[in-house]
Amino acid sequence: MDMTKGGILPVFVSFSIPLLLGNLFQLLYNTTDILIVGNYCDTRSLAAIGASSNIIFTVLGLFRGLTNGAGILVAHLYGAKDGTAVRKAFRVILPSSVVLGLALSAFGIFISPRMLAMISVLEEVFEKANSYLRVYFAGLLFVILYGICEGILRSIGDSKRPLYVLALTVVLNIALDFLLILYAGQGLVGAAYATVIAEGVSAAVVLFILLRQISLIPPSSAGKSRETGTGSIIRSVLRLGLPSAVSSTLLNFSNTFMQRYINGFGADCMAGWAVYTRFDQLAIMPMVSIAMTALTFTAQNYGAGELGRVRKGMRTSAFLGFSIIAVVSALMVLFAPPLISLFNSEPEVIRYGALFMRASASFYVFCFGSMLFCQIPQGLGFATIPTFITFAGFVLLRQAYLFLVTRISSSPLLVALAYPFSWPPTMLFEILYLGRCLKKREQEEKK
Repeated sequence: MDMTKGGILPVFVSFSIPLLLGNLFQLLYNTTDILIVGNYCDTRSLAAIGASSNIIFTVLGLFRGLTNGAGILVAHLYGAKDGTAVRKAFRVILPSSVVLGLALSAFGIFISPRMLAMISVLEEVFEKANSYLRVYFAGLLFVILYGICEGILRSIGDSKRPLYVLALTVVLNIALDFLLILYAGQGLVGAAYATVIAEGVSAAVVLFILLRQISLIPPSSAGKSRETGTGSIIRSVLRLGLPSAVSSTLLNFSNTFMQRYINGFGADCMAGWAVYTRFDQLAIMPMVSIAMTALTFTAQNYGAGELGRVRKGMRTSAFLGFSIIAVVSALMVLFAPPLISLFNSEPEVIRYGALFMRASASFYVFCFGSMLFCQIPQGLGFATIPTFITFAGFVLLRQAYLFLVTRISSSPLLVALAYPFSWPPTMLFEILYLGRCLKKREQEEKK
C-alpha cells in the first residue's frame, strides 16, 4: 500500500485493521498455550509460563528494535519510490537476521536458568519453566524470520498477507497443543513444541510471500537510486533501530524484576499475574497496531516529502487510538473477574488476576499516548531521544518506584501499579519532543 496518497482515515483503517487482527491472532497464538495449560495442567505449569514470559521478551527485545529500524529504512526507500534500493536493502537485512537469530537462540538457552534464578523463581516452578524456555529458544530462528519478513511487508504497506498466515498457523498451533498436551501427555513442554512447529510454518510461508512482493516492486528510475551498499544499509538500520533495540532489551530485562516481586507472593499470585498479562497484551494490541500504522505512514510520507500529511496522520491516529482504548479499558475494569476465570477457576488466582487487570486498565490511555508519540518521531528519522524518553520512564522511573514502594509496603497492588505510574510522565515528554522534531523537519523542508 502506498500511504502517500488517498484519504488519510481510509488509509489508516485499511492498514491498521489487518495489522490489529494480525496482532490479535499473534496473541491468540501465544495465549493458546496458557489457556490449555491453565485448564488441563497444574497451577505450577501456569506459573512457569508467567515466569518465562519476560525472559523471552528480553532476548527478543534486541531483535525487535532492529526490525523496527529495518522497517523504517525500507519504508523511507519505498515512499521515495526507490525500488532498486528496497531490493538491495532486503538482500542485506534477511541474511543478517538469520545470523542474529542463531546467536540469540544460543544466548537464550544459555541465559534462561540464570535469569530464572536471578528472579527467584520458586523451586517447584523452576524446572518446568527452564524446560519450556529451552525448547522455545531452540526454535527462536523461526520467530525471528517471521518477524523480519512481517516487518518488511508492513513497511511496504502490506498488512493483509501476514494476517492470513497467522490465521492459518493459529489453527495449527491449537491443534498441536491439544495433540501434544492432552493426547501425547507432554504437558508444558508440549506447548513449547507446538509453538516452535507453528512458528516454523508461519516463517516459511511469509518468507515466500515477501520474496514475491519484493520482486513486484518497480525498479528506480535511471540514475535516481540511492547509494545503498552493505555497509550503508547496516549503518542505517543500526542508527534507526539500535536505540530502540537497546531500550527494549533493557525494558524487558527490567520487567523481569517486576516478576521477581510477583514471585514473592506465591504460586497463586504468579498464576494470576500470568493470566492478567495475556489480557494486558490483548489490550495493547490496538495500541501497537495504530502506533505502527502511524510509524509506517509517517516514514513513507516523510520519504515522499509530505510533512503536512504527516501532521494530519498524527491527529487521525490519536483520535482513533484514544477512542478505542477508552472502550477497551472500561470493559476490562467492569469484567475483570469473569475474564480471569476463563483461564483458571481457583478463587485466589482470579482475585489476583482481577486486581492486576483493573490497576493497569484504568490508565491505558496514557500507555497508548506514550507509545504513539514515541513512534511518530522515529518515522521522521529521530530514533535516539524518543527511545531514551521511553527508557527513562519505563525503566528508570519504574524501578525507582518499585525500590521505594517495596520498602514501605508488601502490597501486590502497589507493585502492579509500577506500570501505570510511569505512563503519564513518559507521554508528556514524548509529546514535547515530537513538537521539536516536526519543527526541525519543517525548517529543513523550507531550505
